[in-house]
Amino acid sequence: MSLVSVIIPCFNAAPWLSKTLDSCLAQQEFIREIIVVDDFSTDESWLVLEDYHAKYPGLIQICRNRSKGGNSARNLGFELSKGPFIQWLDADDQITPGKFSAQLSQFDRDPSTDIVYSDWAIHTYRQSELSREELKKNGPVADFLRELLVDHWSAPHVYLIKRSKAQELHDLLAWNPQTPVFQDREYFTIAAILGSRFSYVPGCYAIYNRWNKSSVSAAGKDSRYESLEKILNRFELLIRDRPDIPPRRREACQRIINTQKLLIRAAGYRAEFHYGTIRLSTVHWQIVKGIRTTLKVIREVFRTPANPSKSSVAL
Repeated sequence: MSLVSVIIPCFNAAPWLSKTLDSCLAQQEFIREIIVVDDFSTDESWLVLEDYHAKYPGLIQICRNRSKGGNSARNLGFELSKGPFIQWLDADDQITPGKFSAQLSQFDRDPSTDIVYSDWAIHTYRQSELSREELKKNGPVADFLRELLVDHWSAPHVYLIKRSKAQELHDLLAWNPQTPVFQDREYFTIAAILGSRFSYVPGCYAIYNRWNKSSVSAAGKDSRYESLEKILNRFELLIRDRPDIPPRRREACQRIINTQKLLIRAAGYRAEFHYGTIRLSTVHWQIVKGIRTTLKVIREVFRTPANPSKSSVAL
């Protein structure tokens, strides 16, 4: 039953590594291998990894990244993996008992499923003390592409993915080394654009830890918006190139993407976006939160584009 390859990129996660690896070892009857790729850590991470590798030499593989970056580490880990199912896991997060049993059973029940997901929890830490626990309930979703485009986000280790689908994503460089933030949002949205079938299994099987304000995910506002702009443009192009997405659904996706771009501009990021034609009636208002943001979005709809040849805004 050793079916799962757990792939863990690691950067300066020494305080968490033991807890993370132990959460996997508690379910090792389902695990073919645990591959940890150290991403040029400067703390004691490598020493912790060497200790675990010595204790579990046939199960835990460790290596150093070839080039800096979490997505480069993930890509290397996948290339080294052999299991028919892939579990992405960050070095400071944990999976909980029963995850593999429940999610692998769902693949048996429905062989057409590509990705199984469940519920999860956010644990917030302040000065190394757990200050808050929040349960995130998911559920069955009819249109998972829409769910991800509107940014109903779940942590990457919430999911378990078939190797065949992970290979398809790897071939597209879905873990893009040029993407500094929103990496998993890009990865799983591309999976949905490719037509992946997502299946829900109830139960809280993942813990996402918030603890490090200096992490990459806490990057500056402009760099985050720049990264999001590039990701949204990539989604737009991929959706346009998918003949299996019906025109009406493609238009609905474009409406969401346009609204996400408007929200970035409303937040003060002044990139030149390729809009197409935007009207107030085509804004996806469900993802616009608050009166002030709504007014800013309305202003952006009527703002004259910086480059009229690239954009057009209509009433």
